[in-house]
Amino acid sequence: MLLIIGFHLEMPRKQKNNVKVFLSLGSNVGNRREMLLRARDGIFSTPQIRSCRSSSITESTPVLYEDQADFLNQVLEIETSYSPFELLAFLQELEKKLGRIKRFRYGPREIDLDILSYGKIQSQDPRLILPHPSLGSRAYLDQLLNDLDTSAESILSNSTKSF
Repeated sequence: MLLIIGFHLEMPRKQKNNVKVFLSLGSNVGNRREMLLRARDGIFSTPQIRSCRSSSITESTPVLYEDQADFLNQVLEIETSYSPFELLAFLQELEKKLGRIKRFRYGPREIDLDILSYGKIQSQDPRLILPHPSLGSRAYLDQLLNDLDTSAESILSNSTKSF
């Protein structure tokens, strides 16, 4: 059993095959570029995650809470043997190790690591909504996914398996 933010989760067995996943990285506090580099290093430090491709890094204005510094963002395409909730727990722990401070929803972030998509899985579980709810509504994500020869529309239309 794994404790994540007050929830006890039964962890599904690890995937037998690696699954293609798109991750979003963002930072708007401190040395933003250095934080993205440290996050990438942390993500690829585990044998359960393999690097496929990285988008360019772009600057974006904050959304929903605008009174904060601009973000640097990047998208990674990875392959992982982690289940969706194992990956979520890994990324949340990495955020803590990198010094993320939880201030308030949509507020400034040293690092923000989001799962944009996990294979073809759709999930409405409040702990992990897949594909990510902002996929398709944020221009910078479209730009970064385009760097990886895909689009939010393609990911959304290919997400067909319920989780």
